[in-house]
Amino acid sequence: MKKARFILFSLLFCSLLFAQKKNKIVVEHSDFSDINQTELPNALLLTGNVRVTHDGIVMTCNKAYYFQDENYIKAFGEVQMVQGDTLFLNSKYAEYNGNIKKAFASGNVVMNSPESTMTTDTLYFDRNSQEAYFNSKGNIVNKTNTLTSNSGRYYVKERKYQFLNSVVLNNPEYTIKSNHLDYYTKQGDSYLYGPSTITGKDNFIYTENGYYNSKKNIGNFKKKSYIKYKDRLIEGDSLYYDRKTEYASGTNNVKITDSINKAIIRGHYGEVFKNKDSLYVTKHASIRYLVEKDSMFIHAKKIIVTGKTGERIVRGFHNVRFYKTELSGKCDSIHSDQKKALTKLIGQPILWNFENQLTGDLMHLIGNNKTEKLDSLKVFNNSFIISKDTVGSGFNQIKGINLYGKFLENRLHEANIVKNVEVIYYMRNNKKELIGINKKISSKVNMVMDDKSKIETVTFFDMIDGDIYPEQDLPENARKLKGFNWRGAERIKNKEEIFPPEEVEMDQKIVEESKRKYQEEQLNQSVQNNKLEDHINGDDFYEKIFIKYNNRIIEDKNGTKLLVKNFKFRFAVDENTFNIYKKSHPLFKNEIKINQIVWFKKMQYGKYDGGFFKGTEPLETIELSKKEKLTYDEIFSLYNDRVIIDRNGMELLVKNGKFKFPTDFDSLKKLKANNPKYRNVVRINQVLWDWNSMQYGKYDGGLFTGNEKE
Repeated sequence: MKKARFILFSLLFCSLLFAQKKNKIVVEHSDFSDINQTELPNALLLTGNVRVTHDGIVMTCNKAYYFQDENYIKAFGEVQMVQGDTLFLNSKYAEYNGNIKKAFASGNVVMNSPESTMTTDTLYFDRNSQEAYFNSKGNIVNKTNTLTSNSGRYYVKERKYQFLNSVVLNNPEYTIKSNHLDYYTKQGDSYLYGPSTITGKDNFIYTENGYYNSKKNIGNFKKKSYIKYKDRLIEGDSLYYDRKTEYASGTNNVKITDSINKAIIRGHYGEVFKNKDSLYVTKHASIRYLVEKDSMFIHAKKIIVTGKTGERIVRGFHNVRFYKTELSGKCDSIHSDQKKALTKLIGQPILWNFENQLTGDLMHLIGNNKTEKLDSLKVFNNSFIISKDTVGSGFNQIKGINLYGKFLENRLHEANIVKNVEVIYYMRNNKKELIGINKKISSKVNMVMDDKSKIETVTFFDMIDGDIYPEQDLPENARKLKGFNWRGAERIKNKEEIFPPEEVEMDQKIVEESKRKYQEEQLNQSVQNNKLEDHINGDDFYEKIFIKYNNRIIEDKNGTKLLVKNFKFRFAVDENTFNIYKKSHPLFKNEIKINQIVWFKKMQYGKYDGGFFKGTEPLETIELSKKEKLTYDEIFSLYNDRVIIDRNGMELLVKNGKFKFPTDFDSLKKLKANNPKYRNVVRINQVLWDWNSMQYGKYDGGLFTGNEKE
């Protein structure tokens, strides 16, 4: 049976292309041929080893109806269409229109291309654009990859599949899930749009705009993307991933979360080497990790983290700045060993702890892995401690070669300074009155501070020289030790201040540019989504529209206007058609707006395509079946001498226990015009007819012309 819409569109299209020459379908062979004007008007019946050709395509089958005037053929049984060496299409049933070079195939459809094999239930093929598309579930096998989707399109020249709606790509190493995936079979490239995931044995990838190559096992992910391992999460504006080497890199707004070591590493560029247990970040780089239930923030121009859990080593190079509550500092580089609980501050280090400023050539901060607290401090060479006097404008100072300190609850509680120790200490009584200024030289000094980090006692060992001077007896220029440099203005007071001004400026520019690109990408994606020509809404969505808006004009999100009529969408012949329809049927003059894309180009010729309307056609009503699942006997009993439409859009006349089919696209119109009772169509939401298995069977009642008399 010819699909009414398919033939109608073919004839209209032909009339528009009157200046273009149409090559006829050529019958090269058939075992038998016959003409039966009663059963098949204007058709040539071909039987046995049928072979026809048309402009580079070869079709073979067991049986065919060739409508020569329309340059149109219907093929049955072991149908195969071959286009050069690029496409082989097999099915149980097919239709082909030589005028517009479009084909339809159904029943165990198998399409073979050089790199892949696709199977589905129904397929449409447009030879002009070299595109094949399906609306029912499809399965594609490409070497080690198997893809499934509820709808898709194949671009022959590009060797590209475009899948929409519940896409799954299975590979022995991973599984990709998406609602929009473009797949290039030759290169093995997958382009992912919208929320998509890649699940592997050891990791999980999420993206909303990504690329993955199944041959090289590499990918790039750009929007809201992250790579998740068991103990690590990698995020960034743009992520690169190599599955073979387990290498990943990120650009802009990179964030690496180490859940086991309770660390977060940030920067605008980073690389992760999973198999080597290492990573590094740069460009506004920082690392935050937990110390004594408090966060330590470290910045360096480049941060490197190496070693497995429990043996982590953190290195920071150039312009290192760090902050923790009541503990902050600077140095040129930092080296922190998790196993040894040792952090080295290298290159002109300076440390602020409560009110104390400490400097030296090299500093060691030593922790306690059992208590996870800061335990002690070592300062090597040129040790210098400075703190402001509690009342006056002077400074307490202790200077020596080396310093060895002990922490108590995050405070420097005690310090031993050894070798060539010099001290200036403002001594005050309980009333905070100045007693004198203690200026002495000793080989060793012990200093103890109270819980407010104020000097409580100073003990001298092997004193060499010095005295306690009344304030008026010690001149100002003698109240500062050689090398004194109070740098309180440089002190880092919060986590934001760990970044130098030039990196703050760089960060602001990158963040602003990232926001701009994200907004631009959102807009482009929105435009792209609106351009998609695939049927993504699903049958249940359309079922509701057909029932609710029968005989109504609707306008979808794209501005496409359609007439809903008997479970199909119909199209205006010209611009005035809708106005004519509204005048003819004033009860339905108000249009319905639906905030969703309803019609996609790939739905053309499909089960929802009802052809054109002029606006003067009489109204038709629908009746829903009395129960959900009907047997054929029930259908024939309940709806004898009625027109029914099944879930696949097949319009059938039920007559005496059989289904009858329209001879051509005018047959149904004539039937309804001559017999108004047929304008009330019954909707049975089941697939009732299969050409391959049911044609010529006990339910096949043949054709009707619409002119039959009761």
